[in-house]
Amino acid sequence: MKQYNWITAAALLLLTACQTNATDSLKWAEDGAVTGMDGKKLQLDILGVYDNLSYAGQNYFAGFKIDKEGNNYPHIVWVRNDLSSVKYWPFEHIPNDIFIYQEKVHAITTDGQVYTLQDEKWNPIDKKFPRDSQVVYSDYKNDLVVCYPAAMEKTGDDNSGCISTSNNWKLDFIWFTVVPKACDGKLHIVEENGNSKLFKQIDLAAGKILKSEPIKSLPEDICKLY
Repeated sequence: MKQYNWITAAALLLLTACQTNATDSLKWAEDGAVTGMDGKKLQLDILGVYDNLSYAGQNYFAGFKIDKEGNNYPHIVWVRNDLSSVKYWPFEHIPNDIFIYQEKVHAITTDGQVYTLQDEKWNPIDKKFPRDSQVVYSDYKNDLVVCYPAAMEKTGDDNSGCISTSNNWKLDFIWFTVVPKACDGKLHIVEENGNSKLFKQIDLAAGKILKSEPIKSLPEDICKLY
């Protein structure tokens, strides 16, 4: 299993240690603290929690177990709604996203490999995307919109953009840190070219550009761009 230095992992995932988040039934923080709606509390044995999925009464969290030397081991954790049961799964590569595909729980890791959860085990499936891919939209059935950033370092890998798995469209554009986002049936992207930024609004079904205009500043939520 790979070890990740805490600072490196935190920088990679842009983690913030004090933010509090909520699902339909739980509140959770990046330090692994989980609170049920009845006030019951649970401290997970992971830190730097950066992703969560709540589906069909089950809750999944992605974060890191940290040893005494400060090495990090990527994990996904399952937590029952009433906090009465917890299960940990280690991963070789960092899970970038936990999502629903074909009405089953899946995860995609930083090497682009997709895993499905079946019989309490994460199994790789015959589906792989470019490195550092993130699932920005799922209809919970067959359609995923997957986006992958340009490499920050000069590696010769200029592959960057978004694709739809069932609508068969692909958009090639450069982005580094502004993750595309599904907003009210549209895909909002920010193309980054040096110091200039170009906002584009994309039809999720057809992959067609509906709007394109330069922007001078970015809101905290790119769904606020119109």
